[in-house]
Amino acid sequence: MPLFQLDFLPRYQVPLPLYALIIFTCCIAPILALLLLDLSSRRTRQSQPRGCRKLGLRLQSNLADQFSTHYASDKQDGPCTVKSLWIYPVKSCRGVELYRGDVVATGMKHDRIFSFAQRRTSRGLDDDPGEDVPQWTFLTQRQHPVMARIRVEIWVPDPSSTGYSEKAADVTNGGALIITFPHISAPPNKGLLSRLTPLLRATDTEMTFRVPLNPDQITTAQQAYPIERLTIWKDSPEALNMSRHVPPEFRDFIGVKTDLGLFRLLPGKERDVFRCAPRKETMGWQPITGFADAYPLHILNLASVRDLEAKLSPNSPRLSALRFRPNIIVTGPPAYAEDAWKKIVIGHHEFFVACRTARCRLPNTDPETGEKHAVEPDKTLKRFRRIDEGAGEHACLGMQMVPATQHGTIKVGDVVDVLETGDHFYIRQ
Repeated sequence: MPLFQLDFLPRYQVPLPLYALIIFTCCIAPILALLLLDLSSRRTRQSQPRGCRKLGLRLQSNLADQFSTHYASDKQDGPCTVKSLWIYPVKSCRGVELYRGDVVATGMKHDRIFSFAQRRTSRGLDDDPGEDVPQWTFLTQRQHPVMARIRVEIWVPDPSSTGYSEKAADVTNGGALIITFPHISAPPNKGLLSRLTPLLRATDTEMTFRVPLNPDQITTAQQAYPIERLTIWKDSPEALNMSRHVPPEFRDFIGVKTDLGLFRLLPGKERDVFRCAPRKETMGWQPITGFADAYPLHILNLASVRDLEAKLSPNSPRLSALRFRPNIIVTGPPAYAEDAWKKIVIGHHEFFVACRTARCRLPNTDPETGEKHAVEPDKTLKRFRRIDEGAGEHACLGMQMVPATQHGTIKVGDVVDVLETGDHFYIRQ
C-alpha cells in the first residue's frame, strides 16, 4: 500500500503538446534566459579593451532638454556658453558626446579619424574613357542614411583601468575603436526552433567588431595593413587600409555590392585647409583636417536650430541639433548671431571662424533611426537661409572654424567670447 494516498487530487487530461509547453516554460526557459544573460555579459567583458576606459558621458546627454522652449531665440540673450561637445570618430556614423575634449590641429582629438569607403573605378566616377583604375571613395549618410545607426565607441589607455599593462596590445595600439551595427540573422524555416529564434538570438540583433585605435608598427606589420589613397571630395590622401577587420555582414547592412573598406587617418597625411581658412602666415602653421568634409571644427547655435524648426512645414520631424553633426553646440546668443563671428575665445583658447557652413541634404536624415525625410529641413533652409552669395543655391547654418592653437582643452560650460565680427563669403571646393 503506498505511503501517501493522492486519490483526492483532481486529475486533468493534458494534451502532450501543451504538457511539453508547460514543462518548457517552467523549467527550460528560465535556464535559457540565464544562459543568454551570462553569454551577453561575457561578450560585454570580452569586448572591453584591456587597460582602457571608454570616452564619453556616463549620465544623460547634455542635449536631453534641447527641445525645451527655453532655447527659443526670443529667450536667448545671455552669455554664450558651451552646452554640448561631440566627436565623430568614424565619418558619418554616430558621435560620442564628451564633457571635456582636447583640441588639436585637425580639430577635436579623435574626430573623423576613420572613414568607411567603397572601391570603385575611375570610369564609374567621372566617365573617364581611359582604363578603369580601382580607387577607394569615402561613404557618408548622403548616399547611405543607414550609417546613422552605426554606434561607435572609443577606448583609450588608462593606468587605472583593469588589466592595464604598458605591454598590453590594446595599450600599445593606443586603445581601440568598437563599431556596432544592426544585424538580424535569417530565422530557421519551421519547427519549434523558429518559435524560439527571437529568444535564442536576442543578443544577435547587433554585430560588433573592433580595430586598433592607433596601431603600432608591430600590429601594422602583423596585420599587413596596406597604405592606399582614399578619395574625399577633391583630395586623395594616403590612409591606412584596415578593411580586414570589417565583417561581410557589414557590407550587407550598408547595401553596397562592391568592396567596402575602413580607413584610418595617417599622422602626417592630413589634408591642408585653404579656401576661407586663415593663411599659414597668420597662423604660424598650415591649417589641416582629417576626414572632415572641409574644416577642422563645426560650431552650432542651438537657438538657430530651434528657430529653424519653428519655420518647418507641418508634420515635419523634430529637429535635433545632431542632424547637423556639430562639434560644439552653444546657447546664449539669439538665433543666427553666429553668422557674423570672425574670431572667438572658448575657455582659454582662440578660434578663427572661417566661414558659414553650406548645407547639403544630409540633415534630412534622422540621426537616431536613419530615416531620410523627403524634403525637410532642406526645403525650409533654402527658403530663408540662402544668405551667402558664395554658397550659391546652398543654405547656410552653423559656422566652420580653425583652432588658433594646436593643443588645448575645452569643456561644457566654457564661456564663448566674441573677439571679432564681420562679413563672410563662402568659397566652394
